Amino acid sequence: MPIEPQVETGDSAVHYDTAPVLFERMLDRNMNYSSGFYAQGDEDLDQAQILKMDRVAATCGFQPGQTLLDMGCGWSGPARYYAEVHQMNVIGYTLSSVQRDFAMEKARERGIAERLDIRVCSVLDAELPDESVDHVIFFESIIHMWEKLELFQLCHRALRPSGMLFVQESNYDRNSNTDKFRSERGFQAVDDVFGNTANMVSTGEMMRLMEEAGFLACYTENISNHYKKTLAQWSDRLDLHAAEMEAAEPEFFPNLRRYIMLALATYRQEGTLCHMTAAQKTPNNWIRRTPV
Repeated sequence: MPIEPQVETGDSAVHYDTAPVLFERMLDRNMNYSSGFYAQGDEDLDQAQILKMDRVAATCGFQPGQTLLDMGCGWSGPARYYAEVHQMNVIGYTLSSVQRDFAMEKARERGIAERLDIRVCSVLDAELPDESVDHVIFFESIIHMWEKLELFQLCHRALRPSGMLFVQESNYDRNSNTDKFRSERGFQAVDDVFGNTANMVSTGEMMRLMEEAGFLACYTENISNHYKKTLAQWSDRLDLHAAEMEAAEPEFFPNLRRYIMLALATYRQEGTLCHMTAAQKTPNNWIRRTPV
């Protein structure tokens, strides 16, 4: 039986308002809650996340002074990095005032608050003038969003003519397996805790939705092995800081740990893949700006 869209309330919303200490201990220094990139294979978590963010910047051609829209910005690690290192003006959307307050406090400490605008609302309620942003990123956030086509249409309107859309996301290996994966107990357990993961799609379906919204997909890369390594490093950090994390969030911590274990298992079984996909608003002028 197909799983119907859910409203993010109750237990599924707790993920967004959990004490930052859990994620400060599990994630890298920038608090990136998405896959890193391991160019040599022996990078630590901090290095891998910087490599990933710079790879995205090179792929899309980020430039100082441009406006970047981060849809589902979470703890705003990438948003703060692009504001500080790439000198961009960044707008981020999150459902959590806890995440917004955390991000803006870190931005003030770094002296970049004037370049960072974190807004608390659903991405579908984003008030964005037409052709007002240069780039849009979804870093493993769109999996929780049911209205992908509507979101891509919103992004298409908001982007300037040369704008780029970039999606890094977990995907099914093929869309025909969707119902099979949704019926598995492990999947249902994750969805019960974190909400709306039932709307994962294949990479091909993600690209089809981009095309339906008017985008031209111009680049995709399978980074599943990089995500396996990221998940393994997160798991190691969970074990290292288990006592402190459980004391801070005794009810949520076991669910977080189970989620990471289940995610790592599905990646090792290769039923779940991670792709980075870029698409442009204006066709046929994309060139990767620098080698990465």
